[in-house]
Amino acid sequence: MAKTRRENGTGNIRPDTSRAGEWQGRRWTGSWIGTIQIDGRRFAARGKSKSDVAAKLSRRSAEALTGTGRSAGNHDVTVADAISTFLERDLPNRKSGGRPLAPGSVENYRYNLEIVKKELGTVRLPRLTVVQVEDMLDRLATRGVRPLSKASLAKLLSMFATVIDAAQRRDVVTRNVARLAALPADARRTTERSALRPDDARELLGVIRHERNGAMWGLSLRLGLRPGEAAGLHWEDIDLASTPPTVNVTRGLQRTRGTVNVSDNLKTSKAKRTIELPSDLVNWLADHRRQQAAERLASSHWEDDRLVFASPNGRVVDPARARRRLAAICAKADIPVVTPNELRHSCASLLSDDGVPIERIADLLGHTTTRMVEQTYRHRVRPVIDVAARNDWLENVR
Repeated sequence: MAKTRRENGTGNIRPDTSRAGEWQGRRWTGSWIGTIQIDGRRFAARGKSKSDVAAKLSRRSAEALTGTGRSAGNHDVTVADAISTFLERDLPNRKSGGRPLAPGSVENYRYNLEIVKKELGTVRLPRLTVVQVEDMLDRLATRGVRPLSKASLAKLLSMFATVIDAAQRRDVVTRNVARLAALPADARRTTERSALRPDDARELLGVIRHERNGAMWGLSLRLGLRPGEAAGLHWEDIDLASTPPTVNVTRGLQRTRGTVNVSDNLKTSKAKRTIELPSDLVNWLADHRRQQAAERLASSHWEDDRLVFASPNGRVVDPARARRRLAAICAKADIPVVTPNELRHSCASLLSDDGVPIERIADLLGHTTTRMVEQTYRHRVRPVIDVAARNDWLENVR
């Protein structure tokens, strides 16, 4: 009797002799195993019976045909094509909290998706597999130059999944393999941000008090302004003569495709806020205004953009240069080196350590909820034994 020919796509099914089982006549008492080749990749399945394995292989074959797109839409669309379409058509319409995405968030999408494009851009999206996505994540986590942390990989994967969501709506694919991918288990975790202890914070305030544009960092450390918010202030935003004196946060520095400018599109709905200025900052800003006026008169090429903190030609400060300068100041003063954004973290931590309610800290920092403050910004800045006996951390600022 001639053997029955297997149908295409059913794979090779046989008794699993690596496990317990024996032949009883023509009946195998153990489990079965089957393999199938799909797009050059080998997949295996086990089951209690031959029909169980056949069903599993059939499902796997069907998933390959539909889930990776041979029967779904245009199977010539590459990952790069899908990303380009998303950036042109979908990203401009995305919102966060009912508001358009801030320029910084848009830039973050572009940055992360450019990484994906370099890794998988030529792959046809309908043929993209979970394994390929996970292989990309593994490479990014272990690359020699600037390996990505687990948090960065999660953000990148989420953004890529959003791209595939858009492609799925256009019937390019029928499932989102990025949402099925797992992050590398051994990816490094993000290093906890630094927060200054009270003594170091007082020391730093004393040093930057005599630094050009030092009040820009003072606003971050004392009031929790984002670096871009402090650098984007105009003099019309500051009222030193009112009762009480205030700073009105309405705009911020934004980097868009390599260009730094001032934008009124802030990060959250609560980012626009009015904050009372403490007396030390009032005096500091008054001195800074006088010094800037003298600089303006002495300069032959000052571009007056009404900025509170400006470069020597009156233009916006360079964030990278400001960050390097702050690091140098910290190192010279033998203070733990912090970034401008870590001054904001320090503000939250110091206030929390002084017993300020978290809701008030969230309002001061311009957050819509307390979750970010709880998870990200608060750090233990003193030994537990010292907390009850503390004094206000600002005492004795030089």
